[in-house]
Amino acid sequence: AHVADVNDGIIAVAAMSEGLTGAGAPPATVYSIIILTALAGATSVAGVRFGEVSADREVEQTLVEEEKRLLALSPEEETAQLAEFYEAKGLNPALARQVAEELSARDALSAQLEAEYGLRELTAATTPWRDGLFAGVAFLAGASVPVAIAHFFPGPLLWESTLLAAIASLTITSIVLARLGQTQVWRTILRSLVVGAA
Repeated sequence: AHVADVNDGIIAVAAMSEGLTGAGAPPATVYSIIILTALAGATSVAGVRFGEVSADREVEQTLVEEEKRLLALSPEEETAQLAEFYEAKGLNPALARQVAEELSARDALSAQLEAEYGLRELTAATTPWRDGLFAGVAFLAGASVPVAIAHFFPGPLLWESTLLAAIASLTITSIVLARLGQTQVWRTILRSLVVGAA
């Protein structure tokens, strides 16, 4: 997931650099503004990811509390509901009931959460902070490419240098993403470059 944040950093900051350069901004101005863009973008991405994961965790906690309440109120009804779930999955009624009873005896809450909501494990309290931080750092990693180009090639070739660096970087991240996801490399590269070029 964080490879996409790296790509966002590359594309957003390279686009800002290209726009400023195309508008005739002095190299020092371009460099200053894209550094600020990188920092603002990283903060934004980190905040959004933190908010998303926090919201997901809050929903999970609400579901947990509701299931605890239902189990305390009517455990037999919850076991019957669990048996119906496994019966709908293809088990015969007797076996579905046996599975429901055994799972409920071991950990009724986990059994209900997995069957009803597909929750196998709950999001830890630290996960929103960790995911937000990693997303921000990944964005900065991508943004460092056009920032470095603006630093080392501030002259008349900045526009072309930024474009080539963005293409090369997006190609590398696409290869990494395709390998991690076990998808077609060329299709992933093409998709990233079309979006990046746009």
